[in-house]
Amino acid sequence: MNRIKGSMYIKILIHIVLFLSGLTLTIGTYHIFKYLDSYTTNTSDFKETSEFQNKYLKYVERVAVYVDYREKGYSGSIGFDPSSTDISSLFEKEVVNPKSKKKNTNNKSEQEQFDYYNAILNQTNSNFLYYVKNVKTGAVYTSAALENKVYKTNEEGKDKMTQKEYLEHVKKTNNAYLIINTETEKYATNVNRNYQSLNDENLTWVMDYIRGVVINSEDETETNRGEYIICTTIVNNFPNKADEFGTMYHHFNTLYRNYTNSLHPVPISFALLLVFFILIVFFAGHSNKSDQVTLIGFDRVRTETGLLLIVSGITLLYFLDIKLCRYLLHDFGLDYSILLGIGYTILYPFSLFGFLSLVRRFKKNVFFTNSYLNLFGMKLRYFIREFIAGRSITFRFAALILFFITLEVTGFIIYRYKLTPWPVPLFLTVSIFGYLFLFYGLMKQVIDFKIISRETKKLADGNLKHKIPVDKMHEPSLSLAIDINNISEGFSAAVEEKVKSERLKTELIANVSHDIKTPLTSIINYVDLLKKENLQNETAAGYLEVLSGKTWRLKTLIEDLVEASKASSGVLVLNLECLNFVELVRQSLGEFEDKFSDHNIEPVLTVTQEPIYIMADGRSTYRIIENIFSNVVKYALSGTRAYINIFTEDDMAVVSVKNISAAKLNISSEELMERFVRGDSSRNTEGSGLGLSISKSLAAIQEGTFDIELDGDLFNAVLRFKKQDRYTSETRITKESDILP
Repeated sequence: MNRIKGSMYIKILIHIVLFLSGLTLTIGTYHIFKYLDSYTTNTSDFKETSEFQNKYLKYVERVAVYVDYREKGYSGSIGFDPSSTDISSLFEKEVVNPKSKKKNTNNKSEQEQFDYYNAILNQTNSNFLYYVKNVKTGAVYTSAALENKVYKTNEEGKDKMTQKEYLEHVKKTNNAYLIINTETEKYATNVNRNYQSLNDENLTWVMDYIRGVVINSEDETETNRGEYIICTTIVNNFPNKADEFGTMYHHFNTLYRNYTNSLHPVPISFALLLVFFILIVFFAGHSNKSDQVTLIGFDRVRTETGLLLIVSGITLLYFLDIKLCRYLLHDFGLDYSILLGIGYTILYPFSLFGFLSLVRRFKKNVFFTNSYLNLFGMKLRYFIREFIAGRSITFRFAALILFFITLEVTGFIIYRYKLTPWPVPLFLTVSIFGYLFLFYGLMKQVIDFKIISRETKKLADGNLKHKIPVDKMHEPSLSLAIDINNISEGFSAAVEEKVKSERLKTELIANVSHDIKTPLTSIINYVDLLKKENLQNETAAGYLEVLSGKTWRLKTLIEDLVEASKASSGVLVLNLECLNFVELVRQSLGEFEDKFSDHNIEPVLTVTQEPIYIMADGRSTYRIIENIFSNVVKYALSGTRAYINIFTEDDMAVVSVKNISAAKLNISSEELMERFVRGDSSRNTEGSGLGLSISKSLAAIQEGTFDIELDGDLFNAVLRFKKQDRYTSETRITKESDILP
C-alpha cells in the first residue's frame, strides 16, 4: 500500500484525471447556467422563447406603422446592402413610440421614420415576411420576397397565388404565423402565447393603428381608412443569419447545443473529480522512501506565511488571467467558455499546490503547531501562568471578573460614542465574547471541582489506589487534584505498611506459638507423670501443683494466640448454619451457672422474643458468648447481678450483657478491644487479654458486630447478628477472606 501511495506514475495519472474532470465540470457548468439564465429546462425551440415572441410582436407593430405611412403616401427606395452583416445601425433611429396615436406634423422627421421602417421590413432575404391588403381600396403591401408570388388583386394567374391560396399555404407550411382580419377583429396564430406577448390588447392596438383610427393633432378627430387583411410569418429555419431573427436563432441554438452536450458530462465529471480529489488528499505527503508523511521545503514555513503567499499568488494570477482573457476576447473574439478554460488552466496548478501544502500540514499535525498564532498563544499562556502562579482562588476570580468588566465597558463605549462605522455589530460581538469568556471560565472551574468531588468520594469509600484524572484540568483545580492524589498515595502507602505489619505480627505470633506449643506439651506430660509418682515431699508436691497450673495457663494463652492469628489472617474456616440464638445463649449460661455461683454473681436473663434465628457458625458464636461470660466471672464485682438481654432491633438479633466491674475502669472501650489489653491493669487476674479481640474478629467474619460500652464502672458487651425470618436448613462453608474486604 505504501508503494502505491508513493508511486509517482499513479500521482501523475491522478493529477491528469483531476485536471480534466475539473475543466470539464467548470465549462459544462458554465454552459448549463448560461442557458438556464435565459431559458427554462423545457424550452427546446427558439420560437417558444419569450425573446422570439416579443421580437415577433415588435415586427408586427412595425408593419402597422409602415402600412400607415404607405397609406399616407410616403415612399422610398432605401434598400439593404447585402455586403454588410452588421444590421445594428438599422435600428438606432427608432426614437418615437409607435403606440402613440398622435400624428407628427414635421414632414422631415416623418420621412426619416418611414425610411427607418422601410429599411427594416424590406431587407433582401429577410426572415420576417408580411402581406397586408386594404379590403376597401384593394391596395397590397408585401415583402420584397413575396412581390412576384402573390397578386396585388384577386385576378387569376398561372404562376401566382391568390390571396386565399397564399394564406392557406402559410398556415400549412410556416411554423410561425399571425393572420389578422380587422373587419371581424379576429386573428389566427400558431405562435406560443405563454408569455402573453400576442395578447388581445396588443393586437387590438395593431388593428386600430393600421385602420387609421388616430387622433389628428389639429382637430382631434378620428378617421378610418377601411378594413385590412394582415398576414405575417417567419421563414422556416431562419435561413438569413444576418437579420435580428437569424442572429437570435443562431445564439439560441448555440446555447441549447452547449446545454444538452453538458448535461451528461457534468455529473460524470463531478463524480470523477470527487473520487480523485479524495485520492490526491489520501496520497499527499507519501513517498516510496518513507512510510511517514513527508513535508517539502514550502511546507516548513510558518502557516500564516504560507497562506499569505498562496493567496497572494492566486490573486496575482487571477488579475493576470482577467487581463489576458479581455485581450483574447476583444482582439480574437474567443468564446467565453474557451476563456474560462484558459483561466482554469492558469489557476489550477498554483491553487492545487497551495491546497496540497495545507493537506500535508494537517496530516503531519503541524498546521497549527507551526503557526505564529500558536507561538503567540504559547507565550501568552506561559506569561499568564507565570503571572497567576501561586495566586489564590480569590485573585484568579477577581482577574476573571475584571477582564469581563473591561470587555463590557469597551463594547459600551464603542456603541455610545460611535467609534466605528459599525457600532452595533461590534458592540454585540464584544459583549457576547465577554459573556462567553466569563461562562467558559466559571464552567471550567465548576466542572473541575465536580470531577474532584466525584473522584474524592471514591477515595472516601476506601479505594485508596484511585487517582483523580488531571490531564484536562486547569488551575487552581489542577493543584488541588494533584495534592489530593499525593495524599491518597501517602495514605495508601501507610495503610499498606500497617496491614503488612499486622500480618507479620500475626504470622510471628502463630509461628512462635506453634514452636512453643511442642515443648509445652512435653512439660505438661512430664508434670502429669510426676504427679503419678506419689512424691512424699510436700514442698516438692506444692511446687509441682504450681508448675501444673502455670503450664495449663500457658497452654491456654498459646491456644488463644493461635486462634487470634487464624481469626485475623483469613484462614479460619466457618460452617454457617441456622441457629436458635436464644437457645445458644441459654446453653452457655447453663454451663457457667456454677462459676457465677462461686463468684456470688446473679445472672438475670430477659428474652423479648423466642425463638430468634441467625445464620452463624455454632462453635465460633459459642466462643464469643463464652468469652463474654468468662469476663463477667473474672472482672464483675462480687455480690452483683449480670443482666443478659436478648431482643431484636430492626433486622438484627442482639444479645446485651451488663455487669459492674470490680476494678476501676480507667481505659476506653476502643483500647479494651485491642490485643493483650486487660481491664485489670495490675494483670493479677487470669486471662490473656485476647478474648475481646478474638470475639470481635469472630463476629466480624460472620457479618456481625461485637462492641463494648463503658459507663463508669458499668460494663456492657453487645453482640449483633443478622436475624433470619424463619428457620432454614441451608448451610454454607466459608472463610474470613470470602466475607471481609
